[in-house]
Amino acid sequence: MTQFVFDVLNEMIDEPIGVFEPGSDEQIAELKIKKVERSLAHGNEFDAFTVELSGDAREHCPPATYLFKHPKFGEESLYMSPYAIDQYQICISRKADNS
Repeated sequence: MTQFVFDVLNEMIDEPIGVFEPGSDEQIAELKIKKVERSLAHGNEFDAFTVELSGDAREHCPPATYLFKHPKFGEESLYMSPYAIDQYQICISRKADNS
């Protein structure tokens, strides 16, 4: 089961995470989690939240799917889009695990 979840990420504000090209061991950027916020779609049926990240403008990442790594959540392949030269957002919306 994924550990890239709201509660884990919300405790990681200002912590750096590694950004890698999928299928590569070469880190292309390091981003810090700046904000984790529940989305309007969050509820009994869906787990929905956004993660805002910031980084060095010299390591700009275009919109794409990246491999994110950190000891607290392991490895996750997710789509990330920039909204400024050094600011990014990941949107998560998945069926809630009500077990």
